[in-house]
Amino acid sequence: MRRLCAFLLIPFAVSLAQNPKIPKEALVGYNAISASDLHARLSFIASPELEGRETTFRGQKVAARYIASEFQRIGLKPMGDSGSYFQHFKVEARKISDKSSVTVNTKQGSTPFLIRKDFIALFTSDNPVSAPAIFIGYMDAKVDSNLIKGKIVVAFPGRKADAKDTNVTAIQRLLFPRSFSGSVATFVVADDSGAVSIGQASARYGSRLDDVTMTALGAEPRGGRRGFSFPTLVSPRLANELLKETGKPLSQLRQAAAQDSAFQPISLNQTMVSIDVSNTKEIKTTENVLGLLEGSDPKLKDEIVAFTAHFDHLGVNGDGVVYPGADDDGSGTVTVLELAQAFAANPVKPKRSLLFMTVVGEEKRLLGSQWYVTHPVIPLEKTIADLNTDMIGRVDKKYEDLKNPNYVYVIGSDKISTQLDSILNLSNKQSENLILDYTFNDDKDINQFYKRSDHYNFARNGVPIVFFFTGVHADYHKPTDTVDKILFPRMERIVHLIYTTGWQVANAKTGLARNVGSSMFSK
Repeated sequence: MRRLCAFLLIPFAVSLAQNPKIPKEALVGYNAISASDLHARLSFIASPELEGRETTFRGQKVAARYIASEFQRIGLKPMGDSGSYFQHFKVEARKISDKSSVTVNTKQGSTPFLIRKDFIALFTSDNPVSAPAIFIGYMDAKVDSNLIKGKIVVAFPGRKADAKDTNVTAIQRLLFPRSFSGSVATFVVADDSGAVSIGQASARYGSRLDDVTMTALGAEPRGGRRGFSFPTLVSPRLANELLKETGKPLSQLRQAAAQDSAFQPISLNQTMVSIDVSNTKEIKTTENVLGLLEGSDPKLKDEIVAFTAHFDHLGVNGDGVVYPGADDDGSGTVTVLELAQAFAANPVKPKRSLLFMTVVGEEKRLLGSQWYVTHPVIPLEKTIADLNTDMIGRVDKKYEDLKNPNYVYVIGSDKISTQLDSILNLSNKQSENLILDYTFNDDKDINQFYKRSDHYNFARNGVPIVFFFTGVHADYHKPTDTVDKILFPRMERIVHLIYTTGWQVANAKTGLARNVGSSMFSK
């Protein structure tokens, strides 16, 4: 079915390549974008030789050199350190000790639990803590902030309404975006089996705990830290011991929390939980890759439109299995390269300059884009917009069921500047006329994708953004995210849309008007 979709898209791509609505001065670059180019580049970026491109590791370094060589071949101006294409920065990498533990202290005694076997903690501090716990039901439960102050919040994953909804993925439940101000920690109770079980979570994340936590040194973003974090996943065995004071088994508590509309949080004041997670630290160096195509207007070329994607992925697990990251975000990486080549090949250059940037460390909590916005090579005040691409190579379940691959999710295009959203829609009509799906643009959406890719660091600093995305799929963050599953002719159409949008923004007579109440550095 996937191959059939790809085959059917070929005539559409060919016919629309000559679309007369495209500004004639932009047609050469538009027509230079090709599925075959995208395929050739991604075949290298997502190859086993690049070892999953984990931040600071060998494969990521090889990918950075490849991207720089392409920027040089295309003729972009180096915008990195010392006349290079590399913007280096240091990160602090933390290794979680195998001896890290959680101990539950009850009247019956103390029971220790070990990392990987009974809990998975991806992001940790070095400070041992002891605190009572409070069980709230599901993560979306309403709870008085005074009740959770100084306590460990314990909850089942995700929203109550999603507990039995098979359309809600395991990752959506596990990474439900909520923090509890004033609490000591959040424990999410793993399922007995499946993707949100300790066994599968450990297989996915546990083998990479040796080097999963990274912090960019000297890159605290304006407006505070990123608004999305991971909880600690605890096994049913640990949860049963922790919740013993309630007098009910875990299965009964799960049923009550899911079915009782009047369910109230339960304070476990007779139970103390000790968290002792230790880390070793290492300072490493990594790099973003930046190239500039100068604009043609003497006055406007000091302003830029940025095209971004992250080129890192998850690396190799403890069993030697490579996570190729073809869609996440090899698809975005090669999109940036294809766009750079298209704009450079076009005889007429846009009025504003174009910054092509592949960033590192997105999988480590947006580190590369965080570094860039605190150390921009061109002031953010001069950055008209950021067009970010992350995962545009596949079709998600919604559109597979609809048997319609002609769509792209757009996120954030109207949040800072509705003018940018208008340009996006006009560009779509001029080019590919795809379905622009705004589902994930909803601030209340459970996935919170707006905060989960590199555009967010631009947006929180007041830069208008568009995030192009085609949704998650069964191979998301798995070794099976491979090149053979990418729909390149369809991907070409989305790159056409991004090119046309970038062309229009870069040639706008004035900068983008901000929405009322939206100002630079206010996000």
